[in-house]
Amino acid sequence: MPSRSRVAGLAAGLSILLTSLAAVSAEERSDAVIEPFPRAELVQERKLDDADHGVVLGNIRRINNQLRAEREVRAVGDLLRLTWRIPDGHSASEAFLHAKQQLLDQPHTMLFFCEARECGSSSLWANQVFGFSRLYGPEDNQAYVAIRLDGEPQRFVSLYSITRGNRHVYLHLDQFTPSEPVLTPLYPTPSTLIKLLRTDGELLLPELDLSDADSAQSRTWLELLNRTLRSDTRLRVVLHGKDAGAVAQSLRDLGLRGQRVEIGETGESGLRIERL
Repeated sequence: MPSRSRVAGLAAGLSILLTSLAAVSAEERSDAVIEPFPRAELVQERKLDDADHGVVLGNIRRINNQLRAEREVRAVGDLLRLTWRIPDGHSASEAFLHAKQQLLDQPHTMLFFCEARECGSSSLWANQVFGFSRLYGPEDNQAYVAIRLDGEPQRFVSLYSITRGNRHVYLHLDQFTPSEPVLTPLYPTPSTLIKLLRTDGELLLPELDLSDADSAQSRTWLELLNRTLRSDTRLRVVLHGKDAGAVAQSLRDLGLRGQRVEIGETGESGLRIERL
């Protein structure tokens, strides 16, 4: 029978080992670009190096038993996948907004946003896109957003929230870092921009430079903003940023009624569009 001192020594060694493993796990999770929701429980963590990964940027469906996305960006790089269970008493919307706001506070490009049934089948998101069946739930209780972080290194971040039938709330993060930056121009859909205006009250385009009205990027963004505002004829906005005046005039030249667009602060970089 082991002596009392030996048992105590084994217990101390086990405690040190568990503490070390917890420290390693916490260090690994520090790679995530967001802080988890307070007191959330990490239920899954996966790291895939040199992964061939597709970031979903549009509606999904199954065709001939294969997942098809309306739009996606595909590259090779490192993929970090984290899934948290949110504490009881907190909604999926709370967790989703907590994570999304952290992304919007960084230089970024919004790429796709959907909610509820417009996202499509929750089973496809859970089992085909994220490969984690616990993310399956009623389709009215889901939300998804894909954002490109435009710092160094370039990253694509996808968030998915779901409230399951048992009322458990989960938030999933896909964080993808391409081995080489994706240089193909990527733009959000008008439906994504109008949804952000309605839900958040503003659009933040911190890295957008529209000073060259003849550039392909400027023309694409102006047409995109024009289509966004035309999709809701009752919507009025105020533009903030150094290019606010030029953008407002360009939208009027495209036929948008002048009273629907006002000019606000012009000292900000990029462009911020605020709903009135």
